[in-house]
Amino acid sequence: MIGFLKSGSLESGFIVRLSGDVNPETLRIGDFVVINGELYDYFGIIEDLVITSSSEDVFFDPPESEYEKEALKGTFIFSEALVSPYLMVEKGTGSVVSVKTIPQHFSPVKKALAEDFAKIFGENVENAFSVGTPLTMEEPIYISLKELSKRNNAIFGITGSGKTFLARIIFSGMIKQNVSSLLIFDMHNEYGRFAKSEDKKKIKGLKAIFDNKVKVFDVSKKNEDADEFITIPYKDIKAADVEMLSTILNFSDKSAETAFIIERKKGTGWLEYVLSLEGLGEKELAERAEEIGVNASALGALVRHLLKFKRLGFIKNTNEESSVRKILKYLKAGVSVVVQFSGNAASNPLAYFTVANVISRRIHDEFVNMSEEEREKSRVMIVIEEAHKLLSTESKEKNIFGTIAREMRKFNVTLFIVDQRPSEIDADVLSQVGTRFVLQLMDEKDMNAVFQGVGGGAKLKKILRTLQPREALVFGYAVRMPIAVRVREYGEEFFKEMEEGSKIPTDEAEEDLF
Repeated sequence: MIGFLKSGSLESGFIVRLSGDVNPETLRIGDFVVINGELYDYFGIIEDLVITSSSEDVFFDPPESEYEKEALKGTFIFSEALVSPYLMVEKGTGSVVSVKTIPQHFSPVKKALAEDFAKIFGENVENAFSVGTPLTMEEPIYISLKELSKRNNAIFGITGSGKTFLARIIFSGMIKQNVSSLLIFDMHNEYGRFAKSEDKKKIKGLKAIFDNKVKVFDVSKKNEDADEFITIPYKDIKAADVEMLSTILNFSDKSAETAFIIERKKGTGWLEYVLSLEGLGEKELAERAEEIGVNASALGALVRHLLKFKRLGFIKNTNEESSVRKILKYLKAGVSVVVQFSGNAASNPLAYFTVANVISRRIHDEFVNMSEEEREKSRVMIVIEEAHKLLSTESKEKNIFGTIAREMRKFNVTLFIVDQRPSEIDADVLSQVGTRFVLQLMDEKDMNAVFQGVGGGAKLKKILRTLQPREALVFGYAVRMPIAVRVREYGEEFFKEMEEGSKIPTDEAEEDLF
């Protein structure tokens, strides 16, 4: 026991008087505690720690000996903890519900033990998967991957906080348990066959762990680890895709408007038509502009901007099958896909956002038009990095990701955001995020953003401020109550656990896809 209940309320929290023999330095903000009432056990989190006294007189002549100090503890000087209650477990039945009443004065309070964590964060949830342990214990903390797959989710944290390691751990659980197919737009090539550890050593990626349950595509043939390569025919690019890239292409509104006009006139051949105008003189270009009913200067600017697509290499004037169709077939068959960007496309925003938008738009169209019976057999989670560039207030209406975030949950398509700047993501999109894994954040605006629309956000923010690298605050639908965890190790022991009993499609089943 660490103390007893002194006072409090459901709104402001419970004040716990710590026992005289309890050193407050053994406790920390975010620790999980249990208050033993007569009818219920109350589960809560330490929100704050306080040292106080019953009288200021004791400080006029401070004690010098340890004996004198001990004599004052618990009578004149004492410590208190402010506890935020979240859940209560009915004694006898074990029924877990949100806190709706309060325990009596002097109810004993203890630090949570392994059996307490098991009641709230144990394996008794659907598709249970351990992401780590409490900050001061070794008991595994399980989340519900089933609940995770039903909604949009996010990992937020500064560079170096451990976002990618946590993401790989969660994605491994989803692939192992066949909860959802993942489509990962891997901007920095960290999720494919191999990855790098924090000390820059080569370690297994998702492909190396799960073999045929993961396919790696790349836009560049320089990636020797890729299974297949991305080809996007001109006819698969829409004017809406180009509008989404207006900032990267240095587009004006007039250029975007011109692209839409040409698309209406030329259909799927609009991009081929625009790029065919390369090298025309001013007079010839003016004649073409007049024919199609657009401004000559705007048409010339559009041609110059869209020539950047030619340099990407994987966008081609071809009739060969688009890679998008292959990716869709894999996803619908339960195979996850990692799309990587090597060669000239490495860290190239135009390449990343073009591929992400074109493929995701096709998934949107496919799932919206599926029968309900077909849709029930498939669930896809789209993973995007640098999401603030796609889901800002200015951008979300111009690309497919804003639509997916708002509307696609009912069609079994969700987003998984990995980002370091949540404050730049539109508030409406953030409100659609079901479970959040928040690692270290330093900017006050980012901290405020991750708790937008979250009850008790101000209290959780105190916990967030205490986190170290590889520690995360988890809250939302996938856990019964918020919990700060130390993220589990991503190494040989984890790889072995993932590989054991993992169902891998046979080569024959893969051939049947095509």
